[in-house]
Amino acid sequence: MTTRSFSLSILCFAYLVANIASAAQAAPLRVMSIDWTQTETLIALGVTPIAMAQKSSYNAWVRAPAIPSATQDVGLRSQPNLERLSELKPDKIFISPMFSSLTPKLSRIAPVTQITLYKQDNITWDGLKIFTRRLGEETNTQAEAETVIHTAEQTLAKLAQKTPQNEPPLLMMQFMDSRHVRVFGTNSMYKIAANKLGLKSAWNGETNPWGYSLVGIDQLMGIKGQIIIVKPIPAGVERNLQQDQFWQYLVKSSGQPALKAAPSWSFGSIPSTVRFAEELSNILSNKDKQ
Repeated sequence: MTTRSFSLSILCFAYLVANIASAAQAAPLRVMSIDWTQTETLIALGVTPIAMAQKSSYNAWVRAPAIPSATQDVGLRSQPNLERLSELKPDKIFISPMFSSLTPKLSRIAPVTQITLYKQDNITWDGLKIFTRRLGEETNTQAEAETVIHTAEQTLAKLAQKTPQNEPPLLMMQFMDSRHVRVFGTNSMYKIAANKLGLKSAWNGETNPWGYSLVGIDQLMGIKGQIIIVKPIPAGVERNLQQDQFWQYLVKSSGQPALKAAPSWSFGSIPSTVRFAEELSNILSNKDKQ
């Protein structure tokens, strides 16, 4: 082989290697997430998960961002269909500590990455930004993560300017049944959204790592504030509340009408925070029309 031929061979080989590397870099990661907080953030980053758990429940509790049609449902979050997931050949699987018991089984299919968000004293705006950036690093979407954060901060600032600022503190809750609610305060995404709008939370009681206290509605007596009921509401609860004299008295004594907010994932990250802030701004601005 001549020197010229050898040089051409080297150049062709280098070109082939470069093309293979380029193709590898261009191919999107095939990821799946068990936790909805991770799922909503991945979608916001422009990553289409190849699979997720409980798609229909996500649509009821989280709603947005919408699940891409290409994302497959692999069953329950606590018991995903391992055979179906294996067929989809993910490159990486994301879980939260709540589902860490699945790690041994899932790790036989693909590398498992555990990312923690909801823990005591961690739910702050800075905490949500750290979570978003971590997922950006794990999926090679660092620039998109910065865009999500910047856009969210701009949106929240604009919402704060048009949201009524003379509102009483917000008593934000989700009904578990007609007698018990999750009431949200410190360490909750709902409180972050309210604070970003210049509003305060009315619940000063102790909360768990997910930012809520599970209480009977009798424990809300005496709290002056604007009641915000976050949907979905369990079947039959609204009808029962309409006939419940104690609840009617509770609402009347609060000094404000009870307002209903569209679903926003109570354990969400930046996408849910912005969505809830938008909903809060809307219903408070139109309270007189309720």
